[in-house]
Amino acid sequence: MLRELRIANVAIIDDLTIRFGAGLNVITGETGAGKSILLRALALLCGGRATPDLVRGDTDTATIEGIFDVTLDDALADDLGIDAGDDELIVRRRVARTGKGRIHVNGGAATASMLRRLSENLVHIYGQHEQALLLRPANHLDYLDQFGGLGDERAAMAAAYADLRKAQRRLGEVEERARSLGERRELLEFQRNELAAAALVEGEEAELRSDRERLRHAGRIHEVCSAGDNLLYAANDAMVTRLARLAADLEGLSSAVAALSSPAELVEQARLLLEEAALQLRQIAGDARDDPSRLDEVEDRLALLNRLAKKYAAPSGELPAILAEVERELEDLESNARDRGQAREALEESLRSAVVCATTLSKRRKKVGANLAKAMRAELASLGMEGGAFEVARETSAMAEIDDLTASGADRVEFFLSANRGEAPQALSRVASGGELSRILLALKSLTAGSVETPILIFDEVDAGIGGNVADAVARKLRLLAETHQVLCITHLPQIAARADHHFAVEKSERGGRTVSETRPLGDEERVAELSRMLGGSSSDEAARYARELLAMGR
Repeated sequence: MLRELRIANVAIIDDLTIRFGAGLNVITGETGAGKSILLRALALLCGGRATPDLVRGDTDTATIEGIFDVTLDDALADDLGIDAGDDELIVRRRVARTGKGRIHVNGGAATASMLRRLSENLVHIYGQHEQALLLRPANHLDYLDQFGGLGDERAAMAAAYADLRKAQRRLGEVEERARSLGERRELLEFQRNELAAAALVEGEEAELRSDRERLRHAGRIHEVCSAGDNLLYAANDAMVTRLARLAADLEGLSSAVAALSSPAELVEQARLLLEEAALQLRQIAGDARDDPSRLDEVEDRLALLNRLAKKYAAPSGELPAILAEVERELEDLESNARDRGQAREALEESLRSAVVCATTLSKRRKKVGANLAKAMRAELASLGMEGGAFEVARETSAMAEIDDLTASGADRVEFFLSANRGEAPQALSRVASGGELSRILLALKSLTAGSVETPILIFDEVDAGIGGNVADAVARKLRLLAETHQVLCITHLPQIAARADHHFAVEKSERGGRTVSETRPLGDEERVAELSRMLGGSSSDEAARYARELLAMGR
């Protein structure tokens, strides 16, 4: 339960601490006294959106803190980083005028999304927003499944539907890729044939250019190299022959002049080097032959490489890589055809699984719908709508196509109401008044309380539009809910206030030139005074007597 609520610097609240108790906690007060501020503070503790206008005018930061007596599920506590062994939960939220804020849970930093997840297991607030949801037929299915305890079946359906949509997206992606590749198949095949026919070799262009230069200058190369061979070696008085004689003469004189040995060796080395040069020139001259046909082949090959390079907008050296990429894309076409078949099979299997889940849900809902209609008629009769009728209309799709299903199955549910005996039931959204919506919501909550795990229920003016005997019936219903839940109720009805285990009054006063809202617990005599005010503002003995009678009935 929510044991304590602390509010500081929120709107017209300066510093407020409220200690709630088990059972039915009722909050009353004049219109505009600040009851809605308490509700907004509670909503913030549940992860609601914080706005700078909440911060009191003369301060920069507002603070809301809630202390809960609760034991969390181990898995949830672990996900939120909370010690599962703690039986006290302290949630603190600070809102700055700048729009920034800080959230702490048991001293550790938290986020608004973490608070929302935490509140799903702690608190449920029923107010005008909940009535608005009740007016939308799309939400009726949730009420039906909650009444029937179909949470596991809904979860299985949601998982199956998620798998179905995933399989559908996968098939769409594969088919889109197949269309894209299919449009390129003809081009890819032409490119593959063209590049493959070219028999591309990496580094080929550089070699061809070298060959072309050699062939173009073959005559001159032969001429120069032959002349060099003659000069160095082949002629009668070639340089090699003359150097050989000089080396021999120097060597012969070295016995007389030892210093001649060194130049003799150098001359001999020069002779050997020139002889090797002459040998290489002779070989090159022998290879250098005019070959017009080979030159034409080289020129044609270079022209082909140049044309392909321009066509594919890439250097000729990258053409082999382009061919490899083309071949890979063509292989993708083949593998994509296999993927498409597998994706279709997966989609069909997912559809079958989803249909099984949806069929199971529909069968359960048929029975649950009849039970809910019967139970609601009894509940509404106890809330002053004895002659009315409540029906649960259900439509089920053919479940033949994916679009026949949703994450909640194949059913569409809508509540129908007849508030008066003898009138045909009509869609709830068309005929229910504000007071009737309040009672329907309370009846639904009474019926589903056992299936809702949240231990704290907050009702914001659930008594709107009702009075008299109906108000007394609503009070009894809230009292019944308070036996299994902690109930916090903001009300204007004395019949409900009289049945409270704990009664709090919200009052507005002026302090230091500012309007301030305060909330205080009421003792017995104070409750008499507050109930007298709620009965019509009278402070007469008669009003006080009636107030005491209401309190006695409540006890």
